[in-house]
Amino acid sequence: MALGLAAATALTLLAGTSGAAVTASTHRTVATVVRPSGRHVARHGVSPQISYPVTGFSEEFQGNTNHFCPAGSGNAPCDGNPNNGDYGTIDSVLSGFNNGGYDNYAPETPSLYKNRLAVVSGDEDGNQGAGCPQPATVEWCTGPYALFGSGAGLGMENVFPTGGFAVTDDLYLSPSTAGPVGSLVDDDVELNNNSGTYGIDNIITACYESGGFVINFGHNSPGSCSGTPVITTDGWYRFVFDFSDTAGDAYLTESVYSEQPSLSQVATSGALPVGGTPASVSTWGGPGYFWLPTEDFSGLPLANFAVQIGQHPTGYTP
Repeated sequence: MALGLAAATALTLLAGTSGAAVTASTHRTVATVVRPSGRHVARHGVSPQISYPVTGFSEEFQGNTNHFCPAGSGNAPCDGNPNNGDYGTIDSVLSGFNNGGYDNYAPETPSLYKNRLAVVSGDEDGNQGAGCPQPATVEWCTGPYALFGSGAGLGMENVFPTGGFAVTDDLYLSPSTAGPVGSLVDDDVELNNNSGTYGIDNIITACYESGGFVINFGHNSPGSCSGTPVITTDGWYRFVFDFSDTAGDAYLTESVYSEQPSLSQVATSGALPVGGTPASVSTWGGPGYFWLPTEDFSGLPLANFAVQIGQHPTGYTP
């Protein structure tokens, strides 16, 4: 279970039912933000026994955020209101968006592709680099979510593809403007079971510590901030979740790559069985949701959201 790079930090393998809802603080009252769920689960509480294969797509946020917070899903809105148990916000903005001012997180970020990008914020995130008002040990400042699939199968994909699949997204990590220490973002791709309902959260954590961002891999949010920073330069970083069929069992390799000046790996989990124990691909489905369950940075830039069928260890390149 050694990580592929010495610079990457420790892996945590916990129970498959973990990675749950935002926890209420002892200092204020807030409604619980539950996991996103698929259309039929949200409306009826049950999953129909219908086959919903994984479908590929790419999203560059060129004027829209189509896969995020879809209408009619039955989930709470992405309006940044924690008192209603709602999710954080997402907006498509022009390249160089000033992000609230000079002292805010990653001001005037250049787009990764074309002339637009998305910016996301967690509930209660403080402006001007103030971070989340609650401690990083509590899953508090939850961000927006996206559901995979479409139509009746929205969030309900229940067939693990022959040959596997990969999910990609890019975050702009800015050590020069991040803060305070302990602020983090959890980048979460949930894998459904073969009924199309919740299976397990798979999370890559980027946590700001003195000197840069620490990268960790696990199943819980908030993730770990332990280890030595491996990201010390501002820029776009590609997060890749590469699911594979290894001798009939479902495996996952999670990796983070720097986009500039050329694609280079900065951390990886290596190939590990989904959930920590080898289990047949027949017990698993496809991705249910993408979520930033803990997101402590106001206006975090997001780009290059994609799903590919087959093996794509370096993810999607626009």
